[in-house]
This record gives sequence, C-alpha cells and structure tokens, in this order.
Amino acid sequence: MRRRPPSTTPPIPRVHRAVAIRSGASVARRRFLANALAMAGGGLALAATPWSGLFAAERGQAKIAEIRAYAVPRAVYVQVIADDGTEGWGEAGHEGGADSARLVNGRLDSLLEGTDVFAAEAAWDRLYFEADELGPAGLVAYAMSGIDCALWDLRGKLLGLPVWRLIGGKYRDEFDLYGSFSRDNGEGGFLTPAECAARAESLVALGFKTIKVRMAIREERRDPADDPMLPCMRAVRRAVGDDVALYADPNEGYSVARAIRVGRQLEEEVGIRVYESPVAAFNLDGLAEVADALDVEVAAGELLATRWQFRDLLTRGRVDVINPDVAVLGGITEGKKVAALAEAFDKGIAAHNARPTLLTAAHLHYLASCRTADRPQEHPGPERLKELWRFFEAPLPWAGGRMRVPDAPGLGLRVDAARVRAEAIA
Repeated sequence: MRRRPPSTTPPIPRVHRAVAIRSGASVARRRFLANALAMAGGGLALAATPWSGLFAAERGQAKIAEIRAYAVPRAVYVQVIADDGTEGWGEAGHEGGADSARLVNGRLDSLLEGTDVFAAEAAWDRLYFEADELGPAGLVAYAMSGIDCALWDLRGKLLGLPVWRLIGGKYRDEFDLYGSFSRDNGEGGFLTPAECAARAESLVALGFKTIKVRMAIREERRDPADDPMLPCMRAVRRAVGDDVALYADPNEGYSVARAIRVGRQLEEEVGIRVYESPVAAFNLDGLAEVADALDVEVAAGELLATRWQFRDLLTRGRVDVINPDVAVLGGITEGKKVAALAEAFDKGIAAHNARPTLLTAAHLHYLASCRTADRPQEHPGPERLKELWRFFEAPLPWAGGRMRVPDAPGLGLRVDAARVRAEAIA
C-alpha cells in the first residue's frame, strides 16, 4: 500500500484573541472525521482519548490557548479559544456577577491553558480540586460552569457536531417547558394573590401548560404567621383553570411540620403536581419526612453543587424529583454524573434554569441526553431577560411552551463576541 508523503504544511501557530482562518479542505476533513465518529457510535459520551487521537491524526492535538470571562449587565459569558482559533462559549452562574468573571480571569484561566481540549474529566477535576478550598459551591461552581460549558461548545464546533452527540446522544428531540415566576417583585416587595394570578395567566397565554410559582417565603421569614402560599395558589388555580398543571415552591421557607401541613392542603385544594424545596436545602432528614408524608411529588436539589451532595439527597432526602442546574454544578460534565445517579435511583430530573440564552442551550443538550428527564423543564419564558439576546446572532427557537434540542455544532448559538467585549463591565 502506497504511503502518503509527509505534509509540508507548517503547523498552525498558537493564537490569542483571534480566530484563525481555516481552509475549505481542512473543514471538509473535519466534517468527514466528525461523520465517521458519529457513525462509529455516539457512546463516547465523556471518553476523551478517541477524540484526542482523531485530532492528532488530522492536524495535531487541539490545545486550549486562552480562557476569558466577560461580565455584561445581567450575565457572565466565558470564551475558550483553541490553538487553531476556534472559539467556544459558555455562561457562568449569574449570582456571582463580576466576581465570577474575575475568578475566571485571575485564577482559573491559567490552570487549563495548553491542555487537551477534549480531556473533559481531567479539566473539570483540575478546576475543582485547585479551587475547592475556596468553597466547592457558589462562586467557584458558577465560574467553572462557564468554562465547562464553553469547552463542550468548543468540542462540538471542532468536530462539527452538537453537544448532545458528544455526551451520549439524545432520548428526546424536544421538551415541554413549564413557566416559572417569583412572588418576589424584585423591588423589595411581593406580588399579591391577584398579581400572581395575572402573571400565571400571561404565561399560559404564551403556551405553557405547566406553571410554577416560586413563593419566596424564605425571603420573608421561616413559617410566616400570615402565610401567602394558599391564597396565592388558590388565586392562580382559579385564573388558569383545571387543565394547567401547577407546581408550588416555598423556596425552603418551611419547617418540616408546616411543610407537611401546607403540602396536604395544596394537594387537596389546589391539586398541585410537584412540591419543590419545601424545607431548607441541606435538611435531608426533614426532606425525607416531607416526601414520606405526602402523595404529591417532592423535588429538591437546585442549590446542590456536586455528585456527592446529590448522592446524599437521593439516599437520605428520598425526594421524587431532582432539580440539577449546570450553572450550580460547575457545568455539563458534573451534570452527567448526577444524571447517572438519578437513573440508578429511578428518580425524575427537572432542571432548575432561569437563564434564557447559553444556559438554556446547555440544559437542552444535557437534558436530551438524560434518560429520566422525561417531564416538563423549567424556562423563564421568552420575555424575561430578553435583552440578553442582543449578544447573539439569533435566539433559540421558541414554540409555545416547547423547545427543540439544537442540532447546530456545539451548543447551537453564535455569540456576537465584539458586542460582548464592548459591553463587558468586568
């Protein structure tokens, strides 16, 4: 068999803050290799070695050249650039704001520079175990999520494949969504029962068939004497009728005894389907008492940041549904481990997600690959934070309470990088 002579093409130099222009032949080779990989089987979910070998055969191993976070008003976006100039984008947890961006740019970025783009597990571990003494949850996890999701976006773009193909394929092409809103009006006050009813009606008019009311009870005080739960939920039920499914979320505002008493009333009088976060997030024994006492499904987990915390939630808390959030978990990589736990314990997954752009895209790919994510998934609705779409060439398609899983390479969104940089506040 005749051997091809060695290539005389010089290696592509390392680039920073620039996108290298690749030839049509290179793109064609990459598409061919991506298709070959897809036909070989999508079960390579988190196995990095075959991909590394594939790229070594084509043009040398893909390396991380630069990581940069940008805090813009009301979001934090993270850019990862490979050594050929290809860019991946992810979204960090928003609660950290500019502090999340500073953590990425001042500490986490250098940890991965020069490492293999496709070493998903090693990259996550390096970030986590280098920063865990700062606290494994909260700001560290928020910052990690932006990097991890950006890396998955980058891998998909390098291979010309959507992320869901890289993390195990998909069980579903589209999702029912549930509309979610908070009784906290964001101005130091709270919506009245009539205002909650009107907000629910507006979401139903957009096509949502399931509504969740976040009662924000913990923002007032634990077990308030003038409890707003039943008046608000009764008003919402009257407004939307019996055909709309309702979820109630006390936001961890109850003691165990109050949670059980109110939960029974919500079952009997309002007909709720899911009772989310009824007691403090880490009161696992209390969660188990509530779950054992009620017939309605009890859900929890939106504040948990690791597989180990979800293990304890499932073994001790005994909830029916878990609410992972890839922004809290440090990204899709850890999310897949939590999904495996849910499957092992035969528990449903309904993600916590209040961000409409890159985090919604990340959740769509993630949830498509999770066997037990077979229920409506949270979405803030097309109006909330819609101003963030100015940073993208086009929004995710919205179809009346349902969304399709993107098929474009990576996470499926194209970022206006120039605008992100121009409006960055940190």
